[in-house]
Amino acid sequence: MTQATIPKQGMRVLVDSDWLQGNIRCQHRCPAHMDVPGYIRLISQGRYADSYRLMRETNPFPAVCGHVCPHPCESKCKRGDFDRPVAIDALKRFVTDYIYKNKVRIPPTKTTARTEKVAVIGAGPAGLTAASDLAGMGYKVTVYEKEHQVGGMMMWAIPSYRLPREQIMFDVSHVVARGVNIKLNTPIGKPGKSVADLFKDGYKAVFIAVGAQKGKRLEVPGEEGTEGVMDCLEFLKRVNDGDTRSPGKRVAVIGGGNSAIDAVRTAKRLSEEAFIVYRRTREEMPALSWEIEEAEHEGVKFHYLSAPIKIITENGKANGLQCIKMKLGKPDNTGRRRPEPVPNSEFIIDVDCIITAISQEADLKFLGDDHGIGVTKTGTIVADDNLATGKKGVFAGGDVTLGPSTIIECIAQGHTAAKSIDRFLRGEALEKPQKKVWVTLIDSDIDAREENYDAVPRQNMDMLPVDDRKGTFDLVELGLNESQAKIEAMRCLKCDLSINVETNDCVLCGRCSLVCPVGALKQVDVSNEDQPYRPFITKDGIVVKYTDVCIRCGNCKDCPVNVISLKRVLWKPNEEINKVLEETEG
Repeated sequence: MTQATIPKQGMRVLVDSDWLQGNIRCQHRCPAHMDVPGYIRLISQGRYADSYRLMRETNPFPAVCGHVCPHPCESKCKRGDFDRPVAIDALKRFVTDYIYKNKVRIPPTKTTARTEKVAVIGAGPAGLTAASDLAGMGYKVTVYEKEHQVGGMMMWAIPSYRLPREQIMFDVSHVVARGVNIKLNTPIGKPGKSVADLFKDGYKAVFIAVGAQKGKRLEVPGEEGTEGVMDCLEFLKRVNDGDTRSPGKRVAVIGGGNSAIDAVRTAKRLSEEAFIVYRRTREEMPALSWEIEEAEHEGVKFHYLSAPIKIITENGKANGLQCIKMKLGKPDNTGRRRPEPVPNSEFIIDVDCIITAISQEADLKFLGDDHGIGVTKTGTIVADDNLATGKKGVFAGGDVTLGPSTIIECIAQGHTAAKSIDRFLRGEALEKPQKKVWVTLIDSDIDAREENYDAVPRQNMDMLPVDDRKGTFDLVELGLNESQAKIEAMRCLKCDLSINVETNDCVLCGRCSLVCPVGALKQVDVSNEDQPYRPFITKDGIVVKYTDVCIRCGNCKDCPVNVISLKRVLWKPNEEINKVLEETEG
């Protein structure tokens, strides 16, 4: 795929990663380091196809992420320092919806074929990201997937009212278009091929990305072999595979994470009652806050500070859940207060279905015996920063090394794996963590913002009415329209623009600091930055810039001696993957 926003001219410089963290905060916080200011700028210009191309440089699943990403980038958005953050994820969703609905075709980049073959085990976000990158580098990539459908947890664990299946397949189609061969219904391990067999078949490297697809047990009396007791992944997979029979009249979901909320909202659509049993309070729930709110809107009930201690059965079927009330004690190693049981506080909830959603772990049985790959006490594969395992040529990443994580984190792992496998196959040393990164500096116009830009409210997408959700899996979040998207894109503070002052030609008139609303430019004494420059008293002065607080308002652009300019700081973390450059703006 061609890059949409790199002009042929520009200055290459090394910058500290700490500078990126403090200045282009959204892009740095994104695990895949998507060029957030870049693709938002293109949206504001109505260049939706270019915005989509730019997204795909760092994310092969922009449609998926536009629907379900927890958008950690927004937590660092500078707009959020004085207002609500830019709706970054909703803007991504708008673009991918536009591309999908209008059938905009983005042809794959032609590559120079290489002879080496790479095998990927698992067709989830980590495995498919690595496969896409490696195919883009020219390698022959085959993905082995045990299920009859591609997508991993994107397909099986996320309800369709949040993520339509066609959006998953839309993203997957672009991975396949790069030449990736996906073999479904083809598990690795007995009675099929082993990892060692893959090397015998001519593969020069193997990437293990099987996810964390096994639910952990409650370990309470009555759990084993009881009808009506199931794991949340088992339940969600069954429903997502088309079985929408009600699991019971009264359904209890145990847990407080995202999988628990997905399970209880799904159960509420199919059952008379559904509720959460969680041992801490709402404030400690690790699930996304807006997903909890939607569950509340849909009528899900919550039993906080409650923990199951026994499943009550009748004739082999679940008939109730005995719980004990909890209180919060001292913080544990996660920083959350540890729940402690309250003596003599047992109570019973009438249920006929219990869904456990306390955590997931990897199922590594497919590795067999004597596999030679390190495994942690928690059941994850041991891999270094480059995702190399202790076995030569074998790499591992995604949930199988991280434990349960997010799609965007798995995408980032897929990129890392592809880079490492490429270096391994080229006989190059694997990279060490770097404190400096290459960026390209490009001259940029200082555009004045629209009047009252700081008062423009965040645009909210329409939602499916609660009354229309019962018994259906219709999409709940309906997306932004084009007018909303353009307004929202203009709220971006353009943090990839860095102010530049030619201090040698500056006459220290002080106008820029007077019109700057946030104190990003100051005239100071050369010998003491804490002292302001005062004509006729201070011998030498200089303009000091504070890029980290600048909001790119453009007030300073009318410099009387034209010494103030902006440079766009273009950070392309995947340049070694996306090697083809195309000038589309000058």
